[in-house]
Amino acid sequence: MNKLKHCILWLAVVAVGCGGHKAAAPSDNRYQRPPIREVSEEQLKLDNRLVDALTLQETGHSQEALEAYARLTADAPQLAAAWYGQAQLLLERGWSDSALHCAQRAAALDANNEWYQLNLSNACIAAGDLPAAVEALNRVEKRRGITETISLQKQRLWEAAGRPDKAMKEIEALADAMPQEKRYNAIMAEMYMGRKNYKKAKQYYDRVLAADPQDNYIHIQLAEYYKKTGHAAEADSELVRAFENPGLDGRTKLQLLASFYTDEEFYGSHSKTAFRLMEQAMKQCDDPSEFALYYGDVLMRQRKYAEAAQQLEVAIRRDSSRYEVWEGLLICLSEVPEREEDLIAYARSAERLFPVHTLPHYLVGLYELRHERYTEALVPLEKAAQWGFSKGYLEAETRSLMAECYYRSGQYDKAWRAFEQYIALRPDDMLMLNNYAYYLALQGVELEKALAMSRRTIEAQPDEPNSLDTYAWILHLLGRDAEALPYIKKAVKLNPTSDTLQQHLKEIEK
Repeated sequence: MNKLKHCILWLAVVAVGCGGHKAAAPSDNRYQRPPIREVSEEQLKLDNRLVDALTLQETGHSQEALEAYARLTADAPQLAAAWYGQAQLLLERGWSDSALHCAQRAAALDANNEWYQLNLSNACIAAGDLPAAVEALNRVEKRRGITETISLQKQRLWEAAGRPDKAMKEIEALADAMPQEKRYNAIMAEMYMGRKNYKKAKQYYDRVLAADPQDNYIHIQLAEYYKKTGHAAEADSELVRAFENPGLDGRTKLQLLASFYTDEEFYGSHSKTAFRLMEQAMKQCDDPSEFALYYGDVLMRQRKYAEAAQQLEVAIRRDSSRYEVWEGLLICLSEVPEREEDLIAYARSAERLFPVHTLPHYLVGLYELRHERYTEALVPLEKAAQWGFSKGYLEAETRSLMAECYYRSGQYDKAWRAFEQYIALRPDDMLMLNNYAYYLALQGVELEKALAMSRRTIEAQPDEPNSLDTYAWILHLLGRDAEALPYIKKAVKLNPTSDTLQQHLKEIEK
């Protein structure tokens, strides 16, 4: 018999614990070996056969091992170890019913053997009897006490069996047995939060906090708890505490902000706290460019247009494919006069990338008009009109610019058409009505129509000198100077420094 076989045989004898001859009386020599227990010849043969079967199993000869175990259980049905080995091999082959039978026999013969109970649990799982698998684990737990391995296995089994209540009880038992272990208390808190049992959830959150006051996430979880229970101020306070933790990196903080508040809360009722935390997190973020779009939107809503534009420029450098980012940048730059040239450069780029959108065309047209390049201004403005206006966005404003540019470039028929289109959209815009009426008067066309429009403006704005002047001048052109005189005098009185008004007064008084 080789050395390995002798070792296995000795372990088997100790494990089986068979009876035999009396042990020799102990010697008075304190260094003498422990007494050797003698066994019967028949038992030795069974032990040898068991070791042979085990050797075959360990060396990969599973079929021979299975046959050896089967012969053993037939000859010595009281040999629990043989039933155990046979069950293992049958489980490997997927023969669940036969494996369950063998595992049950082993566990029944030696109910105190934890390995047999664990094997029985595995066999029950394979056979689909999950409650029986849990019962086998319960017997192990009764001897060992509550342990992480057994409790988690039972929890998984109950989940698989569709019994989340019992699964929860397993984790709860584990948490209660180890109150210093924050992980299970955190799991229990989240489970009770999911069930809206906020009182119980708070108890477990308090345990986590007591176990580790520096936990990176406990204040986040408490913030969520207070938010769910309607304590907004406490929720904000806990979130502030979470952000004070140096163990929480900037990226995590920014992701947390994005998920914690609704848009209404972030930009409305909680904006003061949210914006402050946003700025703090951005300073701590290793790659703030990742959140430049988010931060740019925050700054834009605070009307910090210059800072917002800088963030949106970063966002565009990361990804230039999203029109809404370009639009936000253009809006911000339009509020920063000293960056007008940057605004137009971005607007021209946006024109090329997104030709169907109105704002870039409109801004380029407006820029050219301000620099009195009316023909050049009409190129982008006509493109905007050609592509159309989504839900009327900037349509009136574009028609207004087109009307002015057409008139200034001598394209009067197109100018009148653009004015009409604008007034159809904004019939109560007195400034445009006045301009339209005045331009008609200057060209000496449709004077009665011009007079009607001008009359509307002075009725709406009786103390507006330009409107009064337009009305008086149209009356003059119609040869009705007596009617015109009171209006031009009132206009001069309201604006005595205007050379145009003074000149008109002289012409009408002649």
